[in-house]
Amino acid sequence: MARPLNFDPSVKLQEVMMLFWKKGYNGTSLADLMQVTGLSKSSLYQTFGNKHDLFLSAFEMYHQKRLSQLNEILSSEDTALNAIEKLLHFTIAEDNEVNVPYGCMTCNEAVEFGPHDIKMSRLLEEEFQKVEAEFVKVIKRGQIDGSITKDVDEILLARFLTVTIQGMHVMIRARSNKNRLQDTLTVVKRTLKK
Repeated sequence: MARPLNFDPSVKLQEVMMLFWKKGYNGTSLADLMQVTGLSKSSLYQTFGNKHDLFLSAFEMYHQKRLSQLNEILSSEDTALNAIEKLLHFTIAEDNEVNVPYGCMTCNEAVEFGPHDIKMSRLLEEEFQKVEAEFVKVIKRGQIDGSITKDVDEILLARFLTVTIQGMHVMIRARSNKNRLQDTLTVVKRTLKK
């Protein structure tokens, strides 16, 4: 019979998520995982499985937090356009937890090994689909409240926003000129406006 755990796995998973977010999958060693969690190799494997399983669990935790945050921001303003604008400003803000100090974990991992790992590719596609669905909802709301154009299909606009946000994360991670990001916001607003 397995011994009961004397630690909270969700707390350890949060620590692991931050480590993978900072160093990436390939940059994170077993020694790193043991150090950040304070767990032995056997406790790590017993609780979370192998490194890949642990990474997928950590990424899923990030994914859930990100979707919750996205939903909260997109439902926080009086008009849909204001909500999307708030999200875009939040995305490029230097002091938000999505970007500081490691960039967007989704974007980082899509670049690191999305095309080489079937499970990760599925997780990434699932996240992109859910983000797109959130954008479809807010765009439909904007088309009803009159703040967003009806001249472009809501799915096309949602995909435009999904790709734009990911591109912005790449530029942020690369420490690109902030004017590029501000100019992108201007174009997005003009594209969405009625």
